[in-house]
Amino acid sequence: LRSVPPLGSVPLSAHPLASDTMAVVTRNRRWQRAAAAADELPPSDIRAAAAGAAAAVQEQTPPPPPPPLLSAAMGAPRTLGRSALRAAKGPSYVVQHYHSTGCAGGAFSWRAATLDPQKPLLMCLEAREYRETTQEDVARSKDDKHRGGGPRVGPFQETIPGTSWQALPKYDFTSRARSCAFNERMHVEWENHADHILKNGGELPTASVVAKAGFRSCAPCCRDMLAIARPTGKTFIMVDLADDDARGTFHFVAGGQYLPVPKEACDADEVAALKKIVSKAQDNGYESGAAIVDEVCALGVPIDMAARALYLGDAALLPEGCAERLKGNDLLEVLHAEHFARLTAEYGASILRDAARPAGVREAVARCRERAKAMLVAAWAPHLAGVEADLQAYADAAVSPLLPEDPAEYECFRRSLRPFRVVATPALTAERLQAIGARTIGGKLAALPSKWKKRPPLREEDSMSTITTAVPDDAASRWSDSEDPTDV
Repeated sequence: LRSVPPLGSVPLSAHPLASDTMAVVTRNRRWQRAAAAADELPPSDIRAAAAGAAAAVQEQTPPPPPPPLLSAAMGAPRTLGRSALRAAKGPSYVVQHYHSTGCAGGAFSWRAATLDPQKPLLMCLEAREYRETTQEDVARSKDDKHRGGGPRVGPFQETIPGTSWQALPKYDFTSRARSCAFNERMHVEWENHADHILKNGGELPTASVVAKAGFRSCAPCCRDMLAIARPTGKTFIMVDLADDDARGTFHFVAGGQYLPVPKEACDADEVAALKKIVSKAQDNGYESGAAIVDEVCALGVPIDMAARALYLGDAALLPEGCAERLKGNDLLEVLHAEHFARLTAEYGASILRDAARPAGVREAVARCRERAKAMLVAAWAPHLAGVEADLQAYADAAVSPLLPEDPAEYECFRRSLRPFRVVATPALTAERLQAIGARTIGGKLAALPSKWKKRPPLREEDSMSTITTAVPDDAASRWSDSEDPTDV
């Protein structure tokens, strides 16, 4: 493990993260009422009923259009090379998960409340301690978010957990072979990726593959994949809810490309074909990430276009291929700096989006972000000589969330993404509502505008967090799940 000094205590050029060597320490209702027939109403009530209907139509206005930034992102090309991407039907579970974790009071707010800018980065360079993981372990982590051990992440296999599966549990405090910073442990997805580097001679394999049981993948981990894959040209594959063939997402990130494939929109054959691609990639069966992307595109599987636009729209992405030779300790330093920068960005946003949070907690988030920026600049600076990139601006964007953290502005974004559907309203006739006084066409009243109706509330596990906004004490927060409030 390695301790990083506080920001400003040493010149940036002398910051230990910029060095080539590292000492290794061995521990590491709405409006669904049936309309009454006009002949059932007394004449005196017809005018009041008509006025109420008109008011209802005016009230049920559609949500505001997406803000400009989001509108531009949603206009991203729907082709990849010569392949036309097939947009998945239905909601974006990835975007839903972003909100359920990053909103005020969301799952991230538990851990974000304990971020401590005085806690240095401790980087583990030892092999991670994988544990035998059973279905009972996965069920326990889903049933008890505080003491169930958290998400389990390990290598991909056809059936998870199957008869045997070695995985890392996020909140296993019997192991010290883990990296941490700001009083928060590295997410187990990235502990797996770091372990792959250590076992592959200091380099990422052509595709670094992980499978996550019981939970969906969160914003920091998704941002990390693109942040590292784009400049290095490497490939990351993450399968969330890997224990369920009907729910979850296959995340394919290769260089600057991102293909999120929701299992909810796939048929059984498509899921089986995707699993074969993942297994082959894990076994080094592809010469490049481009070959993996080509094979996924050739299947014609549905793509979550909203999620793709969201993450490809990240302002903190370096030029493609600008660090293809990055390896060894330098790669590990970049990996750690990137992860904790995006973690403070999205964790901190859950605090800053909550207007009720005290000033002290907000200040701690800001200070953690400043330290994360310094670590990120120090990790990247030696490897970007001659690259046209404003490293300070990049670091600023990296420690900022994908969506606004101002409470009012964030809610505008959130409402603009909420799914609505049109419900046809039977045309009102002049015979039924004669008192309305509206212009008639051919003896019939012109149809009122279609009314808007919110779709039925989402299931709890697919939508909002039920976690309280109260700041937990240290004992409780140590066991809380920082990624997902439910088994989505």
